[in-house]
Amino acid sequence: MPKYEYLCECDNEPKSFTISLSYNDYKPIIPCPCGKGEAKRVFNSFIVQQGLTAKEKQFGTSVKRKQMTEFVKDQKTVRKKSYDPNSRESKSNEYWTGKEGLDGITSLPVNKKD
Repeated sequence: MPKYEYLCECDNEPKSFTISLSYNDYKPIIPCPCGKGEAKRVFNSFIVQQGLTAKEKQFGTSVKRKQMTEFVKDQKTVRKKSYDPNSRESKSNEYWTGKEGLDGITSLPVNKKD
């Protein structure tokens, strides 16, 4: 059953509440639960719960693994922004695990050519 958000403006203090209504019972204005007036429907953006696509499920991806991938991508972006734009660190597409700074490693190893 769909959930709808309504706004009650009784007592000069707007209060928001959510109720579940069937499609047949839906009305844009309903009696306020406090009994003093009417409540109007509020249109907000909706939240999509994080889930897995059919392909992700097929390949055995877990929600935690998906979240970790997003975290690692975000950390790469943070690293690129925190270093000089001309440095190897900001130009690199390598993923860091995030532990490099804790180990005292603050830059990528440089390949030395003999």
